[in-house]
Amino acid sequence: MTTSTIDGLRAKLSANPGAVIETVALEHNVTARAVVEAMPDAMRRFAPADAFIEIMGAVATWGEVTVIVHTDDGIMEFTGPVPRGEVARGYYNLSGRTGFHGHLRHERCAGVAFMERPLFGRLSASINFFNRDGGIMFKIFVGRDDKRELLADQMTAFRALADRLC
Repeated sequence: MTTSTIDGLRAKLSANPGAVIETVALEHNVTARAVVEAMPDAMRRFAPADAFIEIMGAVATWGEVTVIVHTDDGIMEFTGPVPRGEVARGYYNLSGRTGFHGHLRHERCAGVAFMERPLFGRLSASINFFNRDGGIMFKIFVGRDDKRELLADQMTAFRALADRLC
């Protein structure tokens, strides 16, 4: 990535820190990870890829969160608790038969970003899991109350986890 590309990203994100990461990546022909790396330092912190399982285990204790998978073909959202998981047969397997469940290729995780930034006019807090290609595997957003405010207990847990891992 050239210095002018990095400078352009930083200028764009400084002016609009709530820009959709995937959209900015497409506009600048860079990876989503490059976009997050160009965000103001105060809005993002990085944890190593090997924290994947610890992060997922912690999030499983938080209650209702929103999980987002953003692809070229759509944006999928799930709001509810993330179940506990375990590693077997090469996947991090989320237990449960209803609600959010499935099999995550945790070994493809190349890093994690804890982000606090404005998004659509409100403060948001999310954990973004990056794959080896620089794309975002999925995001987990801190839950909100009935007034659309971030849940205080989850924010405390989010920040404590980031402090420990980043």
